[in-house]
Order: sequence, then C-alpha cells, then structure tokens
Amino acid sequence: MGKTSILREAQRRIAHDFPEPLSIDDARYQPMLRTVIPSGSTALKINLTLLWKQGWPITGKTHRIADLKVVELLRRQHTRLIGIDNVHAILTASGRARRDTLDAFRFLMSEGNVPMVVAGLDVAADIFTEDVELAYRSIILRLKPWPQGAPTQRLIRVLGQGMGLIEPDCLAEPEVAGFLWEQSLGVTGNFKRLLHWGQKVAYRHGRARVEFADIREAAVLLPNYAAR
Repeated sequence: MGKTSILREAQRRIAHDFPEPLSIDDARYQPMLRTVIPSGSTALKINLTLLWKQGWPITGKTHRIADLKVVELLRRQHTRLIGIDNVHAILTASGRARRDTLDAFRFLMSEGNVPMVVAGLDVAADIFTEDVELAYRSIILRLKPWPQGAPTQRLIRVLGQGMGLIEPDCLAEPEVAGFLWEQSLGVTGNFKRLLHWGQKVAYRHGRARVEFADIREAAVLLPNYAAR
C-alpha cells in the first residue's frame, strides 16, 4: 500500500469510527481533512486550499484571516486528522518560499490542535528532519520500497485488477514484473503510472489488453519519472 492509499484508508476508517455528532451547529462535519496542496504554494495558498476543502467561501477578506479561520473550522467541524499528500511538491522551493511554507506547517502544528499527517517523497522527510521545530513535533516514517519477486508480483496483480486491466496476471510474470520493478524503483505510485501509461499505449495501438511491449514503450514515454 502506497502513501496515498494509506491516507485514503485512514479517511475511510475515521469516517466509519467517528459518525457525525448529533449537535454540530451549522458547521459541516469533516472528521478527516485530506488534500493535495498546489505546487509552488505560499503559506497563504496552503491555508486557502485547506479552507476550500473545508467548504469555506473564498473572498477578498478571507486572505487576511486565512490561517486563523482554518484553525477555527478544524475545531467547529470536529476534525480529528489532517492529511496532506504529495507534500514534497511544496517543500522543494528554496529561500523565502520554503521558509514561508514551513512557517505554515509550524503554525498548524502548534495552533491547530489536530494531528497532521503529511506524505511525500524522501526529500520531504529530509526537509522535516533538518528543521529543529518540525522534527521535534513530528514522527518521521519512511515507507520501504516493494522488494523484488513475489511481493511485487502480488502488487501488480492487485493494481491491474483495480485498474480493470485485462488478464493482469500476465503482467505479473517474472520478466515483466522485474522490468516494472526496475523502472519504478519499488515505489507504488510509479507502478501505477507505468501500468496506466501502458494501458494508454495499448489503446493507441488498437488493443484493450496491455502487453509487455506496451509497458516498455510507456517507460520510454516517462523518462526518469521514478526519481521524481
């Protein structure tokens, strides 16, 4: 299970385990707030994105109180967990932009009073580790890549079935699975991209069934993507 799948499963379980309270005033009940922040974001954009996901109308006046409004809504909406995916996209900036983004996370962690999970590539974990305050407030976990062999083959079958691929077992054969592993570096999201683009290539050639040749062509169309 990859980072995005883990966040989705956490959201499903929290919604199941914590049903909507009988008295919640006029606020929208949102036990888990899960979102992806646009790349190149500032602290303001981060807070505006969270407000938008919380269902709050964005107006000209909102910009001045965005951070405080986020904290208020987290309390009113009985939010128990914040999940931010692909956080590396907003942490790889440099200079003032990075400091601004990290300041937004520090504020949310100190004033939001809601546990927060951020998921991203290893570079995100490195940045959090280097920041003294964020490192102190965080538990940093690094997901291990899928090992070669049977675990990778099982993953390919499950992903293929979930994507509706025809005869996904064929893509789990040792030779194909080995190629997929080499190209994906064992990262779940990269497996998904290769299979998805392999399906596109097959359609382009007038076939519904994805073959090894389609996967090879897909890998060429996505050069160096595994390192991103």
